[in-house]
Amino acid sequence: MSIAQFAVSRPVAVVMRIAALVLLGIVCIGRLPVDLLPKVSLPTISVMTEWPNVAPEEIEAQITRPIERAASQVTGLYQVTSTSMQGISQVRVQLQWGTDIGQAAVEVLQLVQRAKRQFPVDQTLRDPIVNKFDPNQMPILVFGITGMKDTVKLRTLIDNQISPIIESADGVASATVTGGEQRAIVVDVDPERLRAHHIPLSKVISRLLAENLNLPAGIAKESDTEYTIRSLGWFVSPSEIAKMPLGTYNGQLISLGDVAAIRDSHSETRAYARLNSEPSVGLTITKQSAANTISTADSVFERVERVKQLYPELKFGLAFNQAAYIQDSVNNVRDAAILGGMLAVLILLFFLRNVRSTLVVALSIPTSIISTFALLYFCGFTINTMSLGGLALATGLIVDDAVVVLENIFRHIERDKKSPREAAVTGTMEIVSAVVASTWTVMVVFLPLLLIKGQAGQMFTQFALVVIFSLAVSLLDATTIVPMLATRFITTDAHQDPSEVSSKRGLLSGFFSWAGVVLGNLDATYRRGLEWALAHRKFTLIGAFALTACSFLLLPLIGKEMMPQSDSGDFNVGVKLPVGTALDTTNKEMSKIEKIVLSNPNVGTRFSSVETGRGPRSLTPYQSSLTVKLKDKRDQTTQQVMSDLRRQLMSLPGVNARPTQRDIVAQMMTGGNSSIEVDIFGDDLGELSRVSKEVMMSLRGIPGLENVDVGWEEAMPEIQWIVDRDKAQQLGVSFSEVANVIGTATNGTIATYYQEKGFQYPIIVQMPESRRKTAREMGNLVVRTGTFESGYNDVLLNQVAQPTYGYGPSQIDRMDRRRYVAVVGMPQGRASSEIQADIQKVMDSVKMPSGFYWDWGTNQKRQAEEFGGMGVAVLLAIALIYMLLASQFESLIHPLTILFSVPLAATGVILGLFLTGRTFGLTAFIGVLMLVGIVVKNGILLVDYTNQLRNRGMDRKQALLTAGPTRLRPILMTAAAAVFGMLPLALALGKGSEIQAPMATSVIGGLISSTFLTLFVVPAVYTVFDDIALFIQRKRKGSV
Repeated sequence: MSIAQFAVSRPVAVVMRIAALVLLGIVCIGRLPVDLLPKVSLPTISVMTEWPNVAPEEIEAQITRPIERAASQVTGLYQVTSTSMQGISQVRVQLQWGTDIGQAAVEVLQLVQRAKRQFPVDQTLRDPIVNKFDPNQMPILVFGITGMKDTVKLRTLIDNQISPIIESADGVASATVTGGEQRAIVVDVDPERLRAHHIPLSKVISRLLAENLNLPAGIAKESDTEYTIRSLGWFVSPSEIAKMPLGTYNGQLISLGDVAAIRDSHSETRAYARLNSEPSVGLTITKQSAANTISTADSVFERVERVKQLYPELKFGLAFNQAAYIQDSVNNVRDAAILGGMLAVLILLFFLRNVRSTLVVALSIPTSIISTFALLYFCGFTINTMSLGGLALATGLIVDDAVVVLENIFRHIERDKKSPREAAVTGTMEIVSAVVASTWTVMVVFLPLLLIKGQAGQMFTQFALVVIFSLAVSLLDATTIVPMLATRFITTDAHQDPSEVSSKRGLLSGFFSWAGVVLGNLDATYRRGLEWALAHRKFTLIGAFALTACSFLLLPLIGKEMMPQSDSGDFNVGVKLPVGTALDTTNKEMSKIEKIVLSNPNVGTRFSSVETGRGPRSLTPYQSSLTVKLKDKRDQTTQQVMSDLRRQLMSLPGVNARPTQRDIVAQMMTGGNSSIEVDIFGDDLGELSRVSKEVMMSLRGIPGLENVDVGWEEAMPEIQWIVDRDKAQQLGVSFSEVANVIGTATNGTIATYYQEKGFQYPIIVQMPESRRKTAREMGNLVVRTGTFESGYNDVLLNQVAQPTYGYGPSQIDRMDRRRYVAVVGMPQGRASSEIQADIQKVMDSVKMPSGFYWDWGTNQKRQAEEFGGMGVAVLLAIALIYMLLASQFESLIHPLTILFSVPLAATGVILGLFLTGRTFGLTAFIGVLMLVGIVVKNGILLVDYTNQLRNRGMDRKQALLTAGPTRLRPILMTAAAAVFGMLPLALALGKGSEIQAPMATSVIGGLISSTFLTLFVVPAVYTVFDDIALFIQRKRKGSV
């Protein structure tokens, strides 16, 4: 029993199969998490080591280099980069795609443990921390909180009460607080009093640590009761701290209050935050790696509402919301898929001119799509723009098989006067081999994609499997549901034309009659055109070749980039002032910038941050950042707003303000942005600085390359205390003692923590700010107290060290164990490939010093690798299709006839991208890959039916003239349904659709050109290859 006979005779079984898949899909939809993109696991490991107060050059020599040498031995290494900053070393180990990052992290940890043997011996040097880099652990929400004039109380409230509430939300990894002033017990020591009482600064710290303790002291028993004994030494008030004894001098007890002023205040202000120009405290929410962004954000918002009820005076301003962008993007792609499905159904109605027939075909769209959600769930996938994009693009293809089968059933009813039941079985089985082969050609093109490593493989695996599964379900529907429903719902008179039957339906009669006239004229016109093409084969083939060749001349005019730039409706303004600018000055300049940004009517929320911190991502006192969220309803695009602000900000003297769009897609894929980077390599830091500045100035003239800057920071002004080691040794003072005294005096040292109501606040020992402005005042600090034998002669700082004013590097970057400086720019309004071509010309003219060279940044190298992998995937897909077709037709010649339609599609792809101004990237590559499978479907229908007619005894020309017009309508129906099904995606009507737009544009353009040319070129090519086959056969017979 054939599958069509089974479907016709067992309708209940067919319906139950449909119901089971749909029911399973409906259940799974509600359980699927929603995200912007599939999870991309970047194989990167970071090694962070802290050595407080040590200069970058010492960090590089003694910490970074040993770790680099060790990490370079890890299996699957791709690249090692590092940054050495003041007190911090960070080494990043990038691995080849496909490397087991868990195993690699263990290996790196073991290698770093060996490298520690080369580290210097210093108690302040901390153990290296090894972490796996995860782009999913990026901020998803940024709040600016206002409502209190006292920023110390506001910061304390958020630290102690609000942040823990937010962190308890499901999926939250951390709630980081920035800005405001942190409460602290400040001990301002008087250096003159310390000296007068012969007390070293280090003793103040050690005594505070020793006195502020609660210690267990054992157990005591009295009668039948057992008591725990504790010694309680925690300070109960700041006034008690002032009474803490430090020692005696001349028989007099010296307390801390005698040499220092103790105040309940805040730590030195090293950060400012403002929300819409009002002082605020920032709260940055980061989700857990495995958590879903949207559900995590919803949980956070629920906690925020709870906080508002507890503290009604607080106001929460939302400066950044990644979840909203994700939800909008997913909704837009979903709506595009629904609209595309509706357009595809209308196209079918136009061609079929029969409501019942259209509904029979259209039924395959919801059944296939809903069933696919079960695959997403069981494979552990998410609902994201790629999986929904796959469904949207597949919507127009899902109906292909059903259209071909139904059209063939109709043809048997009309031509052979068969009953609907007989026509359903005969028509289905006659076309089933061609339908299976054509569907397999689309499915097989995605198999190479599953083998590709790298970002393309991880990004598009879900896309590929969604298309494959939905098409597999649609193929099953076409061979079971369509013939089953045809026997029951196609109740028109078998001898009537569908338009005549449909004309009885009132309002639709005029439309169906007009459609019938149009299609009738189209059939006649095509038959005449096909006769001409077969009679003038050379002209037909030369014309097609010339058109394709001419289209390739436009290829250099189409830009290339990894992924299309997304528009999330917000951006950052990075601000840099001259090196050495004080934090307060930076804050004042930032206020001016905020006013300029506010003047733009499209700007909504503004959150500024001026701070200093630790780590490669931290800001310096002369840097700041402004996060800008635009209004949903605005007159300008994000790019236009940024361009306007860029021109205004250029008028500020001495201020380098760089508006940069927040590219969420690039951030999730790479952990950074979609910048273009040129790396300058060399050993001499001075020459590196000079050459990188020269390159920077040259690149700033390239159109479309904005915010060009160097990763190298100017030398920082320093007061360098040079220790006289010989004299220090004579006086019994070590270098670390000197460094610790200087560090405490200037930066302050957290000696211990003050406990209050379950919370702790740092007790900071420092010199008053007014007493650490000059090196002379610091020189009087006591490094070590004099002894009785020395006549109580204290060792002062200026006795063992002398200050000099100089400059030192703020950071040193290295790649593959060589120093380098990155020159970075952001592409704005122009394709990355075009900008890179201009950069290449500029760099060719730059004369590098001996031993220096330049190379593209990691993003550009990865892009070349990804494009190379996609090119291999396209070639492999063509090879697989050829093998499939050769097996189908049992011929090595006819598959070449069908594959001739592939280059014809290139014409439409190039023209489509060129006319729409879109770039050729990974998503467009996927569109080309899809086209390879789609366009051969039309050729299969033509060649398969031509061969059937010839096997029945018809001559070649007549078979082609019969097969062409016969297959014209199903070919046009499937092509038009696919084109209109993808049209909403190609129009990029909302957020997130920028990703799929180049893909849909490629498919639409290629499908239009290949469909039109295939109808004429493939029959002509068929005759050429058939002549070649006949010639070979005659030669073989002659040789025998």
